[in-house]
Amino acid sequence: MERLTDERTAQPDYAPTLEAIDKRIQDVCGWARRVSEKPALTLTPESLGREIAAVAASSRGADRQMLERASAAMDAAASRIDAMIARSRSVAEQNRELMKNRIAFAIAGMALSAILPGAIARSLPVSWAVPERMAARMLGTDMWHAGQSMMAKADPDRWRQIVARERECAPRTGEWSEK
Repeated sequence: MERLTDERTAQPDYAPTLEAIDKRIQDVCGWARRVSEKPALTLTPESLGREIAAVAASSRGADRQMLERASAAMDAAASRIDAMIARSRSVAEQNRELMKNRIAFAIAGMALSAILPGAIARSLPVSWAVPERMAARMLGTDMWHAGQSMMAKADPDRWRQIVARERECAPRTGEWSEK
């Protein structure tokens, strides 16, 4: 049994021979590939006819592409003209819309400027007398004379009674003056 294993280890090494065979096979494959790529081997009457037809089609294709580009350019120009017409219409529509918005905001501004100052004045503390000051400013005078003017216009009969009573008391104090 010992000799059986000895015989197996004594076998020759075929690696260099196999490498040489592999290299030759690769060389033959490369040569075959180069030969197969030669146009003379692939050329038959049918393939020659196909090649002529392909060249003719490609030359017609270039003309077709040129016509398609010209057609696309014409379509693009027409689209730009349509867009310019639509844009001019939309500019006019936008101007109308802007005018409507301006009018609406002007009306809203007027309403707010009429309502808001009074609401703010009434919301402030009473001791500040903001509504009374606003009334005096509207009448163009101070608060005392504004109050006299408003009482005279609100109830003329009662105002005459107040003036008459004050005139009776005025000679004693000397402080009465009517505006």
